[in-house]
Amino acid sequence: MHTTEPGATTSGPVRIIVVDDDPLTRSAILPLLRPREEFEVVAQADDGQEAVHAVAHHRADVVLMDLGMPVMDGIEATRRICAAAGHPHVVALTTWDVDDAVVRAIEAGAEGYLLKVSAPKELVPGLRRVVAGDSPLSPGAMRTLLAHVRSRGQAVASGGVGRAAAGPGSLAEAGSPCAGLPGTGQAGAGVPRTRLSWSGGTVPSGEGGARLTDREREVVQAAAEGLTTEQIAARLYVSASTVKTHLRSAQERMGASNRVQLAVLAERAGLLGQVLG
Repeated sequence: MHTTEPGATTSGPVRIIVVDDDPLTRSAILPLLRPREEFEVVAQADDGQEAVHAVAHHRADVVLMDLGMPVMDGIEATRRICAAAGHPHVVALTTWDVDDAVVRAIEAGAEGYLLKVSAPKELVPGLRRVVAGDSPLSPGAMRTLLAHVRSRGQAVASGGVGRAAAGPGSLAEAGSPCAGLPGTGQAGAGVPRTRLSWSGGTVPSGEGGARLTDREREVVQAAAEGLTTEQIAARLYVSASTVKTHLRSAQERMGASNRVQLAVLAERAGLLGQVLG
């Protein structure tokens, strides 16, 4: 039995779709999964368009998504997959450490990323964390992600990163629905009427963080440190179900669809100084 989202459990192995245009990468990942009874690879795809098709035709719990692919890249495929109700978890696969493509994949709905080079060690634990309702990111990987988000926001604010670097669909893109989000350095920062768009919904930027309760802020802070639900519960002396309730509430207030999006948004809103300070 495994948990695919807070409050939901299903029996049987975790059903996985592997998406990568490099057959050598797929052939390296499959042996890490197939010998384990807890996982079942139900489909493979070598571009984003095939990935969207595979999700529509196979009941999957997790999609391992390469980002740089022909026909349709992994970011657009993630956006389309996560736009549907009841979509599977999407975890980005990347050759390099955190870059703008990883952040854009998270903006599109991915729940984190895994380095291909670290797959032999990190893939199985990361998948287990995802299906348990946690982030696939270790605390170190979460710090790396948020450090990139912070440094990129500072570069944009100083004029060091332009629209081309932000990429289409980026929350920091000039003229996007998210221009003005604290930390992006776009004109109009802090204007309450500016709206932030995620796959999970929209909220007025600058207002979501202000509406968080003190306990929700504590939970968001802990989640941004890469702690699991159980670890957050132990730190705050509350039950795991209470932590999940606070996370769901914070995600709704901030307009995020998962805890990694929530951490990125909280960093951009200036709520996580202690995590990286």
